[in-house]
Amino acid sequence: MLLHEYLRQSAHRSPDKIALVTGQTRHTYSSLSSSARGLAAFLHANGLQKGERVAVYLDNCVEAVISIFGILEAGGCFVVINNTAPPERLGFIANHCSARFLIAPQHRLDLVHKAQALCTTVPQLIITGNNVGHDIGTSFESACKAQPSTSIPQIIDLDLAAIIYTSGSTGEPKGVTFAHRNIDSAVDSIIEYLENNSEDVILGVLPLSFGYGLLQLLVTFKTGARLVLEKGFGFPYELARRIKDERVAGFAGVPTMYAILTQLESLANEDFSSLRYITNAAAAMPPPFIPKIKKIFPTARIYLMHGLTECLRTTYLPPDQLEQRPTSVGRGMPNVELWISDADGKRLPYGQTGELVVQGSNVMLGYWNDPVTTARVITAGRYPWERVLHSGDLFRQDEEGYFYFVARKDEVIKSRGERIAPKEIEDVLYQLDEVHEARVIGVPDPILGQAIRAEIVLKEGRSLTERQVKAYCREHLEDFKTPTVVAFVPALPKTAGGKIKRTGDIAPTT
Repeated sequence: MLLHEYLRQSAHRSPDKIALVTGQTRHTYSSLSSSARGLAAFLHANGLQKGERVAVYLDNCVEAVISIFGILEAGGCFVVINNTAPPERLGFIANHCSARFLIAPQHRLDLVHKAQALCTTVPQLIITGNNVGHDIGTSFESACKAQPSTSIPQIIDLDLAAIIYTSGSTGEPKGVTFAHRNIDSAVDSIIEYLENNSEDVILGVLPLSFGYGLLQLLVTFKTGARLVLEKGFGFPYELARRIKDERVAGFAGVPTMYAILTQLESLANEDFSSLRYITNAAAAMPPPFIPKIKKIFPTARIYLMHGLTECLRTTYLPPDQLEQRPTSVGRGMPNVELWISDADGKRLPYGQTGELVVQGSNVMLGYWNDPVTTARVITAGRYPWERVLHSGDLFRQDEEGYFYFVARKDEVIKSRGERIAPKEIEDVLYQLDEVHEARVIGVPDPILGQAIRAEIVLKEGRSLTERQVKAYCREHLEDFKTPTVVAFVPALPKTAGGKIKRTGDIAPTT
């Protein structure tokens, strides 16, 4: 199924149904569809060709939603760029993907102009906001009022639909490309295991530039449900109120969000009976969080999942397995085949650690304009028509087929001749009640090779010493896994999606 047909068909079935809630404003399927078709007509009339890229530099707002579906309707490829990106990153992405148009807010024009200066071919501007002058670009509002066109080219499910740029924490961001069928396959699988339906209300707080956040929108519109779209997770009490007031059935988060929610003890007295499920992806959920989440949301089924930008989603753990396997991310989701291989590509037996390999319709086409890196991660399968993705994630699998995340290949710490997974140490740190967030990284050491550095954000009003932390780790870990350095920091570096960065600069101490 083509992605823009999600909106078109839901609007045909239920034109007056509320599809989207932004702030205090409610938008029907028919109004969104009309605006998206108008934008598509404008883009086509102004030269957008099939497969050309349109950059969307907006926060989580109705204009971003209309942009995504309007671009797809026109046969183009959407590239959502996080609205907090600095001009250097915005310019790099717009130039790298040769964006034909750039949709951006009026209040950030100074930044946009700086980004345009970095582009070899300057994209045409479509500007959201009031009283947009013709000298700076086309008004988004007027573009959406263009008369729908019948001359838009035929689109098939193999056509380019989206480029999602990686966070770029270890170098320049890479553009992960998807055809309609890649994303549609992932959406169908997610709908199947989460049992989404048209009566659902889904709360979206993750950026639409983030694959995990984008999927909330697409799942909602394919099922004809309702999305409550928030700017972010800055005010947890306000979001808790939204869950109650909007009768939210599904919520997607990352561990940093759950770390905040589990500290708000007063939430345990609130009524969240509408919440049927919550999900976790992007980073592993520390096991100590789970009983605390259950206390706040007793009716919600908790789905632990794994995914990566290059295929969107790989696994999910059925909620009835949570108590038995709290450190597992489950089995492969529907329509995906997974296995673990060694460095030579040989499949490994149960219990051994190796790289997770993914095969399925959801696997990306490749990295935009980067055939060398693409060839490293996508290889031929058993037959000429098969393509498999080497995830870069180290996993092990138990005898019943459940997968357990160990570490990213490039995050493994090599100390004293041993290979150490940071997550194993972090899980122990999270058992300390005083710990709000933790990150374990390797830092260069002339004797050890790498020393283990644990960075800890303490809960408000709580205290710990380095000596106490090391003593606790020695009780629960082998000697060589005990942190060499324990640093108490005010905050940890995070990606735009709220995920703690595993690599990068050392966090400053308090």
